[in-house]
Amino acid sequence: MRFTEANVDFETAQIVVLPVPYDQTVTGRPGTRNGPQAILRASQWLELWDPELNFDTSKFGIHTLPELELPVSNPEQMINLVYQKVNKLIDKNKFPVIIGGEHLISLGAVKSFKEKHPNFSCLVLDAHADLRDEYEGFKYSHACVTRRIQELVPTVVFGVRSLAKEEVEYLSNKEKKIKVYETLGQTHISALTDVISELSDEVYISVDIDVLDTGIMPSVGTPEPGGLLWDEILKFLRVLCKSNHIVGFDVVELCPILGNQAPDYLAAKLIYKILAYIFS
Repeated sequence: MRFTEANVDFETAQIVVLPVPYDQTVTGRPGTRNGPQAILRASQWLELWDPELNFDTSKFGIHTLPELELPVSNPEQMINLVYQKVNKLIDKNKFPVIIGGEHLISLGAVKSFKEKHPNFSCLVLDAHADLRDEYEGFKYSHACVTRRIQELVPTVVFGVRSLAKEEVEYLSNKEKKIKVYETLGQTHISALTDVISELSDEVYISVDIDVLDTGIMPSVGTPEPGGLLWDEILKFLRVLCKSNHIVGFDVVELCPILGNQAPDYLAAKLIYKILAYIFS
């Protein structure tokens, strides 16, 4: 990821980007395995100076690892490989940024942070609840990823616009350590204070890019009408990063569309903006 004027080696960089090109359990349109490379290509043309913050995040050093080599079809093995890689990054005091790839990759990162930050919580930004216990006979699917995450750590989901009946029934169990915000339309940012109040001080953020409005983010496999606009998600993340300690984050589920590069640039810039909010 060329978020710096010149390559920054691994030892010097404080921020390390891990591309995970996996999409074996996706539904809808396939192709999220191509998301990391699309984001990395787009990142080459980003301006490094952030006029909103009068800040250049690249001065902290950003190093991009090679794409993680993954098994062809075994999701549990993939999760374990992500877990092992993120563990090593945390041990070396790096700030991990994971780019996907499908949403299931987030589970490996969460497992690692659970060991290193036992009191953290997870914020999932997603158009879908992903709370099925299994999907098409599999417990490890991008349609079940938030269910698996909240079995490990307290979880808050924001931006949901699609729920299955079984997910609604699951949420009716008040003992579950999860809170889902389904707020839509012009009122959804009003839930920001409530969302933050549900999180611990240390937070891992998982951004499924389909949380955004389909007008600005058509490049997803399972689009849902509505969603956050650019200024809205930035306001949300700016306040969150100021009020909480962000330990790491991922951006997943970009499914590039040939001939339409604008969503790839949006995803790359979103990553850089989150970093700016965290490090400024």
